[in-house]
Amino acid sequence: MRSNRIAVILTVLSYVLSIAAIFYLPDQVAIHWNAEGEVDGYSSKWFGAFLSPVLITAIVILMNVMPKMDPKRKNYESFKGSYQVILVVLVLFFFALHVVTLAYNLGFPVDVNLFVPLGIGMLFIVLGNYMPKMKPNYFIGIRTPWTLANETVWNKTHRLGGKVFVLLGMILTMTVFIEGAWRSFTFIIAVMAGVLYLVIQSYLYFRKEQSGH
Repeated sequence: MRSNRIAVILTVLSYVLSIAAIFYLPDQVAIHWNAEGEVDGYSSKWFGAFLSPVLITAIVILMNVMPKMDPKRKNYESFKGSYQVILVVLVLFFFALHVVTLAYNLGFPVDVNLFVPLGIGMLFIVLGNYMPKMKPNYFIGIRTPWTLANETVWNKTHRLGGKVFVLLGMILTMTVFIEGAWRSFTFIIAVMAGVLYLVIQSYLYFRKEQSGH
């Protein structure tokens, strides 16, 4: 499929960029930043340059293998297009993060700490738009005991989940205007609250289905 080809092209391109950059990187490169935007994690240039490409490769392989292993594998056919879009968006996010990280370590004036909330916020918004199209499976989506036990509960939870994820994405994007540790605090609280709400709501949907109301 076209989406798979895009994911593979981005994966290969991530390795090409690393190979092109490796001779210009310092011996120690930044790979992690704290809530204040300061570098607090370093690695060798070889590890730092190829960490993201290996991660992207793992994502592409896993997302192509998982549907074949899933007991509910037949359901993937009904949301195959959405699944492929999600794969490309995930790969694109980590590819963009890879480019930004390489650029930072090559001395370009990029703000990695600004990219992360924007990137993750956009990722949530895209996932939210495709979440209602997902069908029951064991690997992707809101998998609670209640959504997996009842398809109606799954569908209701994912319709709600789509709205929640879009809202979370907007909140995460807006955290770029928050300074320091408060950005991370807002980020964590928003995600935890959203996830907890969806888990509780899936249980309530299940109870309602069981009671026949």
